[in-house]
Amino acid sequence: MASDKKLDSRTTGERFDWSDIKVFLQVAECGSINAASRALRLSQPTVSQNIRDLELRLNTQLFVRNAAGVELTQAGALLRERALPMQRAAQTIDYMLRELDDKPEGRVKVAAPDGILSFWLAPRIRAFQDANPGIALSLDGGLWPAHPLQSGLDISLQYDQTALGDRVVEPLATIHYVAAASRDYLKRHGTPQSLAEIATHRTVHHVAVQQQRETWDSRAEAARTLSAHNIETNSSSVMAFAVLSGAGVSFLPSFAKAMFEDLEMIGDATVASPVLYLVYDPRVARVARCEAVLNWLREAFDPATNPWFQSDFVHPREFGPVGPAGRLQFTPPVA
Repeated sequence: MASDKKLDSRTTGERFDWSDIKVFLQVAECGSINAASRALRLSQPTVSQNIRDLELRLNTQLFVRNAAGVELTQAGALLRERALPMQRAAQTIDYMLRELDDKPEGRVKVAAPDGILSFWLAPRIRAFQDANPGIALSLDGGLWPAHPLQSGLDISLQYDQTALGDRVVEPLATIHYVAAASRDYLKRHGTPQSLAEIATHRTVHHVAVQQQRETWDSRAEAARTLSAHNIETNSSSVMAFAVLSGAGVSFLPSFAKAMFEDLEMIGDATVASPVLYLVYDPRVARVARCEAVLNWLREAFDPATNPWFQSDFVHPREFGPVGPAGRLQFTPPVA
């Protein structure tokens, strides 16, 4: 364990901010500020600043950096030892009180990748509201990392399985990424005959896609990197609608074809197939409103009715009728 200076003996309520303690515990569990920022859905600078603020208030160093990430100091280990029971007690009290209310009413907070929220779940919210009028949803797509809806998070859809503690982790769907472009683009510029040829085309690249990089075809990464006309964005919506407007070729989830008829898949193979996980505290499932949301999410990604989410790739040409949300309409602007 790393050495550190003596923990300041002064103790006042002003020295502790529970939100910083939660960040501290996540960093301690992950052993890395970057990993903790992903788990918390906060930016790396925000997590670093929270740790610095806590160290200033406590007048001691809690972590030291090493080759693998960060390591607890003696004071950090002592704080973790004391804070973990507090965290567990707070969670237990919260869920015990929730379980007293077995009505499907109240707010449920869900975090998910912004593309999943925007294009797959958002069109299904109305049906959920009609079936569950007493439940309100807070949906965090991680677009404002410094101001998340994370506090009191109930359910998460995520690609990362690290540092999840005793939470339930259910494989929910396999998201198959394919090369795709609009019919208009392919008519004007021709259809690439290989991943390598995509590098000679205009491309639209989502720079924030990091999930399960080991599942990605290295040729797809090379095509994006080598393209001389590469549009970059960190927004799934910008990427999708740029492609639909004819801006270029991109790598999109195959379910996009189920939503946008004008999209055409290029080739017959996937470039990546990361697994999306449903993650929640086991006590959440005993809360009526959370149980309703969990069931809604499972139904929304059910591979029996949504073949594009099956573990084995199903080519878009084999897709049957689209689900209850129907296709989204998009009319590209006239040039």
